[in-house]
Amino acid sequence: METLKVLFLAANWRVSLVRAFQDAKAQCETPFQLIAVDSDPLAPALQVADRSHSLPLFSDSICLELLLTICRTQAIDAIIPLTNKAIDFLNTHREELSGGNRRLFIQESSTIEICHDKWNLWKFMELEGFNSPKTFLLTESDPPDIFPLIAKERNGEGGKNQSIIEDQRDLDHCMDKYPHHIYQELIQGREFSVDLFADIKGTPQLVVPRERLSVRGGEVMMSRIDMNESIIDSVEALSRRLALTGPCTLQGILNENGTFLFTDLNLRFGSGSVHTIAAGGNIPLMIYQEMAGQSFFEPSIQNQSIMTRYPESIFHHS
Repeated sequence: METLKVLFLAANWRVSLVRAFQDAKAQCETPFQLIAVDSDPLAPALQVADRSHSLPLFSDSICLELLLTICRTQAIDAIIPLTNKAIDFLNTHREELSGGNRRLFIQESSTIEICHDKWNLWKFMELEGFNSPKTFLLTESDPPDIFPLIAKERNGEGGKNQSIIEDQRDLDHCMDKYPHHIYQELIQGREFSVDLFADIKGTPQLVVPRERLSVRGGEVMMSRIDMNESIIDSVEALSRRLALTGPCTLQGILNENGTFLFTDLNLRFGSGSVHTIAAGGNIPLMIYQEMAGQSFFEPSIQNQSIMTRYPESIFHHS
C-alpha cells in the first residue's frame, strides 16, 4: 500500500500537534509519513516528525526552489501550513507547489485576503450580516467613539502588540505608537476559540467551541469545551459562506445576551486545537481519511472537558 506523505510548513514549536498526527496514524489503514520543515534547524517539532528539513526564511529567494525540491524528491502528497506567513507563502506560489495533484491545505486567495486583514474581515462581517465588534481603521473610518477598545495589528497573529484602550489619552498614545493598528470595541463576555474542520467540498464536518479560561502571550493555557449550539450554528454559517475547507480556528466573544461576535478567523490549526483532538475531535484522523478517500468517523466530543498546558523540553545531543 502506498505511503501518503504530509509536510508541515513552519512546524517550529507545534510539537503536540505533530504528535497528535503521529498518534492518529494507528487508527488509519493507509500508511502516512510526516515531514516537518522550519527555518530554525533546532525547532522542537522537527524532532517528533518522521523526517525533517530546515529551509531559509520565506523572504529568501531560494526558499521556493528548496521546498519544491523536497516536495519532488520525497513525493509529498499534502502541505499543511502552521502559521499565517506559511499560508501566504503557499498562496503566492500556489501554482508551482500544487503540481502533481499535491493538496495544499489553504483557502481560496480571496478568502485569505479577507481573513488575514482584520479590517477586511470586519468589512466582510458587516456586509454579510455576521456579528462582530465595531472596528475602526484611522485611514478609512471615523475615529473611535466608544471605549474600551482593543488595539490589534491589522495583519498580526498570536496577540502580538495588542493593547487595551481605556480612554482618549490611551488612544492618542497608541495611535502615535501604532498608526496602522485597527481598533476594535472590547466586548465583555466569554472568550472562545472554535475549531472547525470542513471537507474538500466546503461542508463542515466538525465544530468544537473551546472557552479560553487562561491566556498567556496570545496562547491559550487553559480551556474548557462547551458545545454551545448557537456558537456552532454561527460558525457553520460563516464556514459555508466563505466555503472554508480543512482545519481552521475561529475566535469570538459570547456576550451576556448570548450573542456570539466573531473577532478573528485563523485559516489554520489554532494553538489550543490539541484540546479538541484529545476530546474526540480527531482532525488529524479526518485529514488522513479524506486524503485516503475514506469516509469520516463519527466524532464523540467530551463536552466540558478541560485542558491545562505546560512547557516541556526537548534535548539535542551532539
